[in-house]
Amino acid sequence: MSRNVLMLTVTLSILFVSELQATHYNSSWVGGSWGQWETASNWNPAIVPENGADTFSVTIDADGGKVKVELQNSHTINTLACRGNEVVFEGVGLTPVTLTLADPCYAPLTDGGEFGIIGWGLEIFEINGNVMNSSGGLMDFWGGRIEGDLLNPIGGTIETNGKVGIEGNCENAGLIIVAPYHEFEVDQLLNNTGKIRILGGGCSGREILDNNTSGEITGFGLLYGGECLTNNGTIRATGGSITAATGNQLSNHGLISNAAMASLNVMHIALTADVNNNGTIEVNAGGGVAFDCNLVNEPNGVINLLGGTLAATTITQSADANFAGFGGITGDVVIDPNGIIVLTGPTNIVGDVSIQANATLEISDGITLVTGHTTNNGTIHMKGGRLIPQGGITNNGTIIWEPGLYNNIADFNLDGAVNLEDFADFADTWLWQTAWN
Repeated sequence: MSRNVLMLTVTLSILFVSELQATHYNSSWVGGSWGQWETASNWNPAIVPENGADTFSVTIDADGGKVKVELQNSHTINTLACRGNEVVFEGVGLTPVTLTLADPCYAPLTDGGEFGIIGWGLEIFEINGNVMNSSGGLMDFWGGRIEGDLLNPIGGTIETNGKVGIEGNCENAGLIIVAPYHEFEVDQLLNNTGKIRILGGGCSGREILDNNTSGEITGFGLLYGGECLTNNGTIRATGGSITAATGNQLSNHGLISNAAMASLNVMHIALTADVNNNGTIEVNAGGGVAFDCNLVNEPNGVINLLGGTLAATTITQSADANFAGFGGITGDVVIDPNGIIVLTGPTNIVGDVSIQANATLEISDGITLVTGHTTNNGTIHMKGGRLIPQGGITNNGTIIWEPGLYNNIADFNLDGAVNLEDFADFADTWLWQTAWN
């Protein structure tokens, strides 16, 4: 036998023997309510789980109560499954600790129980791999980072009580709760089809934050979509203010609103961008919805002004869009040809108003005060209401006046009828002129 053939035979034999000797272990925690990963007696079999020649799938069962596992060093295993009441991991070494999940497939970390990591700072405790919660499971993050994707299914809950970073994407169909002064930060796509409650913290998709049709984002704090913040579901400020910031574009096809006494503020880093509303903006009393840019209410878009304040640099009402209600408007208002705004009660407009040809501003049963200049090239239709153009008016269009169901501007003494007594009051004001005339 030649020397080369002999060497090849020996090499293959060694590889074959090595494969026979490699073992996959299903390791179970037997270390009680507290112990260190690196202690062999805490495991069954009594081997510290660490992939090498052998591989490990780890199960930690906390049916008897809370289990806390401390890691002094980084480790690599295939998969990790946590069951029962509460399993908590904490890095206790002087250097950052990483638990690597080598199996690229999604496998739930929890089985209807609670899983937590303690990592005071993003680099103290890190999970390297894809992580999935279970339906009915709770993941409680006291800081830490996931170098991979995070999947939270329907029925799953994630709570953040520290700064939590997700290196990949996050798919949320369950519930995410962001505690006060803390952050839930996704480096790529945060896709929400479930619920996100922000309780004074920050929630971000550094590339894209996509709130889908069934998605609900509520609370107060910071909401950020780096390249794009897209809303097809509900974003609602409750209990305080939400600042919804984006580096490029905010697109609304869903509902943006504020609860009573709360406010929602949209901030563009790229100040030249407009917000195009193709959904619904609801502005409730005691608070408001504000944009630090131009707002365009697109065809079929809806703005419901329910006693609150709507603010933008310029608010443009397109043809076939809906804008109705009463309250406060801060910013210039432009009504495009064939567009209409219906104000149904007392309203203050702090800015200029421009009514284009074939456009209509309708005022019913209340006074609309315009602090800026009013330019009418279309129609001002007063139905028992009254326009006060405090900044003056240029009228090149049509002004229509008619009584409303509850008010008539000719009823000077407010007795519910127009008669000679009202005519006498009118005569007393004969030849009156405005300050700007």
